This record gives sequence, C-alpha cells and structure tokens, in this order.
Amino acid sequence: KLIKLQPVSSGINAEYGGLMVSCSKDRTIAVWTMGNSPQSIVMKHALVGHRAAVNVVDFDKKYIVSASGDRTIKVWGTESCEFVRTLSGHTRGIACLQYHGNLVVSGSSDCTIKLWDVEVGVILRSLEGHDELVRCIRFDAHRIVSGAYDGRIKVWDLKAALDPRCSLNSICVRTISEHKGRVFRLQFDEFQIVSSSHDDTIVIFDFLSPHDYYSDFKCLHGGSPALISECSGLSRLDSANSLDSLDSTC
Repeated sequence: KLIKLQPVSSGINAEYGGLMVSCSKDRTIAVWTMGNSPQSIVMKHALVGHRAAVNVVDFDKKYIVSASGDRTIKVWGTESCEFVRTLSGHTRGIACLQYHGNLVVSGSSDCTIKLWDVEVGVILRSLEGHDELVRCIRFDAHRIVSGAYDGRIKVWDLKAALDPRCSLNSICVRTISEHKGRVFRLQFDEFQIVSSSHDDTIVIFDFLSPHDYYSDFKCLHGGSPALISECSGLSRLDSANSLDSLDSTC
C-alpha cells in the first residue's frame, strides 16, 4: 500500500534512527517520524531557507545537511530542526553531496568538488578536473569518487585532498572514461565502482584488477538511465527519469 506524504512533492530521502528526511523542488526539507506502519509516518518539521530547489539531503543524529540550486549548503540540527549555518562557495547550483563525521563533500554545476568542515563552515579543498556538472559524489575513509555530465568518473585520494601541502595532480589518482553519456549515479566499496549513465549502460570497475578491468551491461530499463542506490552492501537499480529536471535548478 502506498501512502502519499505531504507537503513535499518530490525529493531524495534518507532514513536514520526513526527519522526520514526528504527534499523537494518546492525549496523545503521535510523531517518525518517513522512509525511501525505507513499510516504512522508523520511530518515533524518543514525546514525553510533555501531560495531554489533542494537537490539533495544527507543527515545523521547531529546534523541535517541540504544542498540547493541556490548555490548554498545549509546545516540544520537533527533533533531541534533549527538552522545552524550556511556553507557558501560554489558559484552555481549544487547537484550532490555526502556528509559523514565532520566532512561534507559536494559537487556542483560549476564543475568543482568542494570539501567542507561542517562544524565551522569552511572550505577545506576545492577539486577541479571535470568539464561539466558533477552529478554524483561518494566517499569513504580513503577515496572520493565523482561522476559528471562529461561522462567521466574520477577517483580522488581523500587524505591527500585534506592535506594542504598536496598538489591537485597528486589528488586525482584515476579517471575512468568508459561512459559515452552523462553519469547519473554511482556507488563503490573497497573492491569496485558501479556507475550508471544516460548512455544506457552500467559500468563496473574493479579496483583490484591489474588491467583496469571493466564490465559493461545494458540498462534493464529500456532507454532510460539506471539509478544505482545503496542497498545490501552495494547497489540496486531504479528509474532515473526524474533526474533530468536537475539542470533547471543549477
């Protein structure tokens, strides 16, 4: 049974500790309490402050972090739902981010990736290398992996990126150029990267292969790009048709 959640019209959701947070083209973020059944899902707060569509949200027990086509990232208290600070530095709309610990990594239509200290709101590093909008970003303790509308996936050394003594040339450790269209979504673990593209293919890159082994699989959605989302350790496939509207907010 499907339950329509109002007032958010569309968005990207994440769930943590009995909460779900969604974001929308209507410029709001909604915080929902999750009960034991779909009927018990209740909106706790609506967070208002962005001046354009909110494209992505991530959160933990301390902060909710949202990014928008208005070029800003906003930080909110998870428990209080009160505004904390704005992170400003991108020159065009922000398409993606991930937040973990004290670190936020964001990708933008300005073709850059920025690393932020969420506690003080400063930019730790700005990474350049993509030629078009950076559409997807993920990181772990060792790597940042980014995918962009230029069709390329880049792997960055996270520790080097956080070291101001390291040059940009030493931070980008690999560029994957197998896709022939825009990269929409990716996930990775210590063994492989799985990415999907507007070229209707899924590419799997094996970190452990000495020959940079790739495997291509035709998208199962017949002409629409696949969306790869985290599930059971690595990924699942969903429709990505709704992503095309991102361009108008960046």
